[in-house]
Amino acid sequence: MRHLLTILLAVISVIGAMGQDAYMNTAFVPRYWKAGQPYSISARVRNANGTTPLITFRVDWRYNNGPVQVGNTQSTTGILPGQYWPYTHPVAFNQTAAQGMLKVWVVGVGDTNHANDTLYFPVDVLGVWATKSVLMEQYTGIWCQFCPIPNSTTNTLDLDPFIVVAKHHNDDELSSASSTAYWQQFSANYSPAGVMEQEEFGALPDDAAYDQWSARAEQRKLGVSAASIGLTTGFNAWQRDLTVNLAVTFTAALSGNFVVNAYIVEDNVPGNQVAGGSGYIHQQVVREVMGGASGTAGVIPAITAAEATYNHQYTFNVPTQWNASNLRVIATVTEKRNNTSWTVNVVDAGLTLVGIDEQSFNELPISIQPNPAQQEAWIRLPAGTASASIQVIAADGRLVRAWSGTPRNGLVLLDGLNAFPAGAYLVRAVVDGRVGHQRLVVQP
Repeated sequence: MRHLLTILLAVISVIGAMGQDAYMNTAFVPRYWKAGQPYSISARVRNANGTTPLITFRVDWRYNNGPVQVGNTQSTTGILPGQYWPYTHPVAFNQTAAQGMLKVWVVGVGDTNHANDTLYFPVDVLGVWATKSVLMEQYTGIWCQFCPIPNSTTNTLDLDPFIVVAKHHNDDELSSASSTAYWQQFSANYSPAGVMEQEEFGALPDDAAYDQWSARAEQRKLGVSAASIGLTTGFNAWQRDLTVNLAVTFTAALSGNFVVNAYIVEDNVPGNQVAGGSGYIHQQVVREVMGGASGTAGVIPAITAAEATYNHQYTFNVPTQWNASNLRVIATVTEKRNNTSWTVNVVDAGLTLVGIDEQSFNELPISIQPNPAQQEAWIRLPAGTASASIQVIAADGRLVRAWSGTPRNGLVLLDGLNAFPAGAYLVRAVVDGRVGHQRLVVQP
């Protein structure tokens, strides 16, 4: 019996060495990571050979010219196409500040095709970093019968203060020439299609798998950014002139081809939607891509300076058909490489009225008590207000709280302020098309 077992094991070993084709997928490493902090490298190990199972393998990694980190060898009952084995490397990625390439590869016993063994991740390890938000873009249309559920998915994602959603419409009354031209770079001419972080240099292509968008976004929120974006807007309601000012501050000296861009998006747009039911409301509609399909080059130099700020201004005359009360601006910093893109960072902000002296009669009167506040504050709206929308916007332009509903005796409670970082916030209230703004200071 012992000899028979030995023969069987030998046969299995020989089979396991006959032309397997090991590869990996679903691996992700943040584009920017924190110096001196560990990140677990994980992937799914798979086999492209349709007849010979993959039995024994390991995963190794190396950053720049550093030492090879050899993983633990694992043995399975055999992996065939359609199957996978989850693998987490025992050595976490933990580096000092540097700019470089992380190489991760699978070593399969009997693997005869090494062309698909290796994944490459550009990773800049930062000693000083900025908070990262994730850009999620969707291709949709009112004619698309399969779009309502993905639309709902991205509506939910947009409620997360660290996820910014933009929907590019095609072949309908909500599409625009600049949005259509911008989307062409992704070669995703179907709806629904989703693109996250502008395809991460082509490593994360477009797809319709909306059930996976949320998990992917959460994974990407783990990373940080090399740049913060200061976004301020000024909108003159009389002339309908919009001014968008970007102030991009880099945390480190980096080399790359960086461009900026800004979208005008409109929320709460009523309209038709195939399979969407009556009373459908469209959200995050891209009305204009102000920097064009390629973004605006020349604002950020090829080699940035640490703590340096690079400024750019866009101007645009807003058509009267767009409801200014529902408009926001999304600003992006993108790195370009070999005709591909990666989103360095993204923020959004509502429109701030300018020329108040000219239009003070139309300004919505609101007040906030107490102010400064620590845990909660009350927003007082005009008596008899039946419906209102409230936004709380951080100094960097990020929407951190949104509320819509019926005030109680003209009052809206903002609670949970102790979870906000201390500082100044802009409170924006909209009632019957009138907009009011007040500055709220949150104390520690």
